[in-house]
Amino acid sequence: MCNHDCCAMKTALQLRDLKKMLQKQLQQELENPPKKILTPPSLLYSYENIEMIANFIMSKTRTRPKFGIVCGSHLAMLTKVIEHPIVIDYADIPMFPKCTTHGHRGKLYVGTVRGATVIAMQGRFHYYEGTQLAACSMHVRVMKLCGVEYLFLSCSSSSVNANHKVGDVLLIKDHVNMFGLFGNSPLNGPHDERFGQRHLAMVNAYDRILLRKAQEIGHEIGNEKHMHTGVYACFGGPAYETVAEQLLLRKLGIDAVGMSQVHEVIVARHCGLRVFAFSLISVPSVENSKFADRSLAPGQQFAKELVVRLIHAIENGLIETPIGTDKLIHSQTGYAEDAFRAADATLIINRKPEV
Repeated sequence: MCNHDCCAMKTALQLRDLKKMLQKQLQQELENPPKKILTPPSLLYSYENIEMIANFIMSKTRTRPKFGIVCGSHLAMLTKVIEHPIVIDYADIPMFPKCTTHGHRGKLYVGTVRGATVIAMQGRFHYYEGTQLAACSMHVRVMKLCGVEYLFLSCSSSSVNANHKVGDVLLIKDHVNMFGLFGNSPLNGPHDERFGQRHLAMVNAYDRILLRKAQEIGHEIGNEKHMHTGVYACFGGPAYETVAEQLLLRKLGIDAVGMSQVHEVIVARHCGLRVFAFSLISVPSVENSKFADRSLAPGQQFAKELVVRLIHAIENGLIETPIGTDKLIHSQTGYAEDAFRAADATLIINRKPEV
């Protein structure tokens, strides 16, 4: 006599046939996986997308900021210098990436610092979060279309130079782009001339005039012992570097290593922004591991004062005019001699590695 399982096609014979059919389909899919065409990084955010995001921000703030600030890890308090801020959550901004790293709050601040208009990001995007480099740096182009001319970048980093301690601040004069050494760039993919030229010189990536002024401010504040100038390198993370990697970086003349910022500098220079960058040493070098618990507060306080004074100096014409960009762009025959001088390349070449 027929039962329910029989009518519902649940007999042992039917179940066996169904299992065979599913196994066959799975095998076919494994042998012939569906083709996936990845979107080139440069097409993740088109010019129209960036323009739409910038227009959204300006419609909420009614402001065209002149200065852009990116607050790195342990540096969220930089937004406290902004007067009368309008705060927008990243989640409320169309097409804006998500910020998942602890301590990066995912908020955009627009306001003033001593009368100068400012836009600041409290939290950035990292490659190790699964975000493409083009998306990790898209906010730089958004800031550019909002009106930004000067970009201040900050981050925390591990010390490579044994003379730099936790809580010190490194003013960045140059970088080593580990991503770029292996062909990974935020500019990869089809090019849009509206963002900038296809090939750009990076010999003056960090504005020498802004760097000199920052050094002067450090001396005025009396922070010479805890302020350094040096070279930064970017690793992918999220794991910190090994002892062997630290020793290798030291031989290359690198002073600190982190997991961000370099791709933002590339995009900033690509669209013509003047860049000043610094890093708060938050992890000691291999020799100084016993000082890992040293307070970051002195460096954080210095960073706040430095940003305020540098913005004030620029806004009130207290620094030199920019170097002519015509001497900093490479030609078919090579880089201009002035560009090499600006890069201060001999400092790295002649530097004796520490042991």
